[in-house]
Amino acid sequence: MKKSNIWILGILISILFGCNDLDNYTAPNGGIYGTILDAETNEPIPLPVQGSTGVIINLMEQNTTATKSVDFYAKSDGTYENSQVFNGDYNVVVNGPFVQTAEKTVSVNGQSELNFSVIPFSRIEASASVSGQIVTITYNVTKSSADFNVTEVYGYWNFAPDIDNSGSNYAAKVTVNAVAGTIVFDLGNNAIFKSNLYKINSNGNKVYFRIGAKTNGIVNYSKIMQLAL
Repeated sequence: MKKSNIWILGILISILFGCNDLDNYTAPNGGIYGTILDAETNEPIPLPVQGSTGVIINLMEQNTTATKSVDFYAKSDGTYENSQVFNGDYNVVVNGPFVQTAEKTVSVNGQSELNFSVIPFSRIEASASVSGQIVTITYNVTKSSADFNVTEVYGYWNFAPDIDNSGSNYAAKVTVNAVAGTIVFDLGNNAIFKSNLYKINSNGNKVYFRIGAKTNGIVNYSKIMQLAL
């Protein structure tokens, strides 16, 4: 056998056994899930989009040599889940649009539930109505403390169900100052809507809307509203 062939065969054997070694690592045997609740209403708190602008869940394993936390994002409906966590004790921290950072300890044993109760800077109720391609959003922003200051209210629409204050997560945004009122989107005369009509049609003519409010520099959100035009 030529030396070059022996060399290649040796490399292949090394790779094969190396992969087998990697496959022998123990898989995570637990997970954690839950809901971030409003401490006053006991309702899930609407959150930013799950992603780079979202609310981060930090898990730091306790009583081990771990030096780095396991980080992942909560969902926009106020829930979170990570089904690939090793059983053990964790300190869990949630950083989001809340008056105080949420923090708890938990013993993960299988799929384990852990809920948080926090106070948002503001609460936003919103409803949507449609007439043709004109959508009217009626909203009301309530700040959770009389000392807080609501400086801006945002109305968004998007052709995807993910909406928050990041420019990549809305098709159009309207900014107003009133803490209660209406925001009207005349989509039939909106250039972005018309240029993306093929996307909307392929999605069953569904369009998505949301209200945000900046309170003490922090943006809270309404639930995401879906309409079929």
